[in-house]
Amino acid sequence: MDSAKKEELDKKWKAIATRAVTDDGFKKKLVADPVGVMIENGLTIPEGAEMKVGSGDKQTFPLPSNAPQELKDEVKWWEWRLDSIREFGKELKIKKGGHSSMSSQEAEEDNSGVF
Repeated sequence: MDSAKKEELDKKWKAIATRAVTDDGFKKKLVADPVGVMIENGLTIPEGAEMKVGSGDKQTFPLPSNAPQELKDEVKWWEWRLDSIREFGKELKIKKGGHSSMSSQEAEEDNSGVF
C-alpha cells in the first residue's frame, strides 16, 4: 500500500481508536458494529474486497490468491484494526464482570454478544 494511502487510513483509525478509549458509549458502538462505525468515520472497505462474517462474528475479507498486493496490504490493515476492536470488546466484557474468570482464549471464543 502506498505511503499516502496508509497515512490517510492511519489518521482516521487513530481518531476512532482515541475516541473509543475516551468514550465508553462510542467504544460499545464500535465493538457492536466495527465496520459500520469505521465507515461512518470516513474509512471505506478496500475496493475489490468483500467483508464476510465468520465464526464468533469475526469479520474477514477473503481474497483470491491472485489479488493485487496493494489490495492484500489494505485488507491486512483492516483485519489488524478489526482484531484490535475485538480486544476492546474483551475489555468491556471484563469491566462489566461478565467474563472476568475467563482466559483470553475463552473470551475470544465466546460469542455471547455481551458487551
